[in-house]
Amino acid sequence: MRWQIKGFEFNEQQQTLITEHNQVRLEPKMCELLAYFCQNQNQVISKEQLLDDVWHGRYVSDNTVSKLITKLRKALQDDARNPEYITTVPKRGYRFVATATLIVEEVKPFIKDDTAPTKPLSLKYILLLPLFFILFVFAWLLHDRSAPNSIVSAKAVTSDKGSEYFPSFAPDGIRLAYMNHAGERFKLYVKNIFSGEQVEVNHGEQSGVGPGVWNHTGTKLVYLVATQGSCQYFMREFNGLTMSEPKLIYTCKAGSFGQIKFTHDDNVLIFSESPGMGKPYSLYSLHLDTGKTQWLPQPDLHLGGNSQFDLHPIDNKILISSPNEQQWEGFYQLDLDTQQLTLLFELNAYICCGIWSHDGEHVVMMGEHPAREIVQFDLNGSNKTVLFTGPQQLSRPERHSNGVDYAFTAFKYDLNVDEYNIADNKALSILNDTFDERLAVLSPNSQQIAYISLTSGNEELWLYNRETRKKKKITQYGDGRHYVDLSWSPDARKVAGLTLNAIHIIDIPSGVTQILPLPEKEFRGVSFRSANKVAFSMKIGANWQVVEFNLTDNSMERLEPKWQSVQYDKFEHNWLWVDQAGNWYVGQNKTPLTLPNQPQSAFYGRQFAVKKSGKRVAFFDWHQSSLNIYNIDSLKRVFQLNSQLGHFSLRGDLLLINKPSSESNDSDIYQTFSVATE
Repeated sequence: MRWQIKGFEFNEQQQTLITEHNQVRLEPKMCELLAYFCQNQNQVISKEQLLDDVWHGRYVSDNTVSKLITKLRKALQDDARNPEYITTVPKRGYRFVATATLIVEEVKPFIKDDTAPTKPLSLKYILLLPLFFILFVFAWLLHDRSAPNSIVSAKAVTSDKGSEYFPSFAPDGIRLAYMNHAGERFKLYVKNIFSGEQVEVNHGEQSGVGPGVWNHTGTKLVYLVATQGSCQYFMREFNGLTMSEPKLIYTCKAGSFGQIKFTHDDNVLIFSESPGMGKPYSLYSLHLDTGKTQWLPQPDLHLGGNSQFDLHPIDNKILISSPNEQQWEGFYQLDLDTQQLTLLFELNAYICCGIWSHDGEHVVMMGEHPAREIVQFDLNGSNKTVLFTGPQQLSRPERHSNGVDYAFTAFKYDLNVDEYNIADNKALSILNDTFDERLAVLSPNSQQIAYISLTSGNEELWLYNRETRKKKKITQYGDGRHYVDLSWSPDARKVAGLTLNAIHIIDIPSGVTQILPLPEKEFRGVSFRSANKVAFSMKIGANWQVVEFNLTDNSMERLEPKWQSVQYDKFEHNWLWVDQAGNWYVGQNKTPLTLPNQPQSAFYGRQFAVKKSGKRVAFFDWHQSSLNIYNIDSLKRVFQLNSQLGHFSLRGDLLLINKPSSESNDSDIYQTFSVATE
């Protein structure tokens, strides 16, 4: 939404305050606070109300609220002694005294582009045209008087500690099934959103539960129960919040963490399953009366495969979101009756997880990175329409059972960077703004840190000087690119940035970015062999193989097919090699290396799973949510750090790791609703 506040235009989506001569970007929490004030003009708002409605009940000090008010006043150029925007009401709170007027976007009429030749109107239609016109004017006047202009807003329907995911509204619109994660196992709840009463769908303290989905009558809930070594789908019957004992309906392969949904026939369900940890998902149907499963026609498997699907609200069809070999996200329709698979359209963007619209005639999904919109496309990928915008990052929407609204998760997420000195066992928070700082990587001499920040609203490359403690923005992007890994050149003049289907070479002195002329494919494990030679892994045939790209002449060379991964470093004794059998080697001479808890995967997602520095080797154990550092000679662990994030940088005694901010990392489930503007 956009608001006119005196001489400012406030854009919630862009998080900006704009005047005739200037533009100021607001921090996310400042944006939330100002939006709240705009919606509650000229009302005395206590600090307790702000904590409930802006901080959503999370514990913060009064000083935190006061500081944010001060920063917002500064952005508005407001004088606290003679305020024109925010006044302090002693012992009661604050009042937003400026007039904030909602800017209503002009809605352009839909014009159908018919390329077929038109037929002349017959005489009877020509004679009826005046009547049609009169009826149209009458209908327009009636609509104008009875239905004021409206905007789409959203309200929170969960506010648990931790993060909530995968909303599923029962047909009554009252009960909501959702997952919660608060640092322990995943839990599944069913909540009455009006009374606040809820029950947990529990399967013991060792099992993660969810996601769960209702049948079309709201009498049954089907859901996943999984541990590190097991995977099962269960069903329970519900009467209000009273549930039956669980019934096991299918045992899936260990390491598979998919989802399952009812079709319009309660006897037939669709589920996703992976053959093992980290392998792509396929789709199957399950017939409860026979217990038989059947593989479904579906797109070829790339990346995570076909884990994202949605049932048509009326017809017996499913929508499948699936990346192709070029990493373009494709949206496919599968007719379950005819078993015919059809590609609807593809998007070359960091975008995901389409669902059917309520009328089944459109595809709805989260917007392009950083995903602060819910957008809708026609079934051929045209006519993009924004359905909702907000200040926070959104995840895949789900249809609300009321047939109008959508439910989604909104993230209040802020990643910081901590520096650890392993020898001294000391920690220091070095990058802790209110925006994400990600993918922090130490330079070869450890003096600088390259990282990605969302301070400008887009992902940009920044540098942090460890001596001066100063930060500097290197790039000037204005698009939705999304980096998944960074790597320094040995001369510290370049940084390689890995995106979904490309490798970017960023020149540090100039900020100029070169995109390597490579096919759009999935790449993993990027590192510099020399100042002008970049190595990476790409899939050739059935195996990951190493390719080296020469920046001077754009030539490429494939290494011996036996190598699936090579991780180069300025110092040759830190080079790590992995062959197709999963064996590890170290150094230029490829000396065999024994790692603790072998076998260790070469990759964690697209990043290197293991990193070496001198006599230390580090790897992330996602099962235990911990980063572990071992001595290579003794294979004894010398350092362990709890972490839910897999990216880290190790050089000498220094370790960099991302850490969620304790104050703001959270997510809640919201649902859309319309607000009248007149």
